Amino acid sequence: MKINFIFFAAIIFSIVSCNSPESKLIGTWKVDDVETHFDENRMTPEMVLQVVDMQKETYFRILNDSVIIIVSSDNTHEAKWDYNDQDSTINYYFDSTPTIKNKLGKFVNGNVVSISNAAIGKMVVTYGKEE
Repeated sequence: MKINFIFFAAIIFSIVSCNSPESKLIGTWKVDDVETHFDENRMTPEMVLQVVDMQKETYFRILNDSVIIIVSSDNTHEAKWDYNDQDSTINYYFDSTPTIKNKLGKFVNGNVVSISNAAIGKMVVTYGKEE
């Protein structure tokens, strides 16, 4: 009887963990959309296009429940990541500076949405998971 309970508990645990947000995040995420709200007095349309093109080259791969690979044009970085259940935020940090967390974005409706605010304005990048 005790063995059946342990077996049943293990099955329930595996079903619950497979449906967790963390398990849904494992995979490769590429840019689906870049929305810019920049101050037109500070940036030319050409500069905006350049920023958008650079952003579209960036993607990330979540390998497991703790490792993320971030790839941008000529750079590849391996980091650790975590997920906050309360606000659906994904953060990453490097082993060399584990107390400094960087916000990757929020998991919203099956996408990862990253919002960057700067002196020149705001940029919203939506990443979709490759199937």
